[in-house]
Amino acid sequence: MNGAKKFHKATGPAFHRGEEWVSSCGNRVYILSVRKYPGAAADANHTSDYGVTYEWFENGHYVQHEKDAWNFQVRYQHIADLDL
Repeated sequence: MNGAKKFHKATGPAFHRGEEWVSSCGNRVYILSVRKYPGAAADANHTSDYGVTYEWFENGHYVQHEKDAWNFQVRYQHIADLDL
């Protein structure tokens, strides 16, 4: 890998429901929803203005969590970008 990291728009197809992302240690998570934070300005479109709800399977059940889209992308990589 060349150290490149692709960041996706929180409103783009990589954040559609069911999209698969992978952590650096290989754990797979799936997008449930993306929403603009209520306090974000109407014309704001920064990645941190959106919350991403996602889930993963752990110990026999699904676990849900939410992060802002920027922090989510720091932790996870979209499966289409694994060959970067």
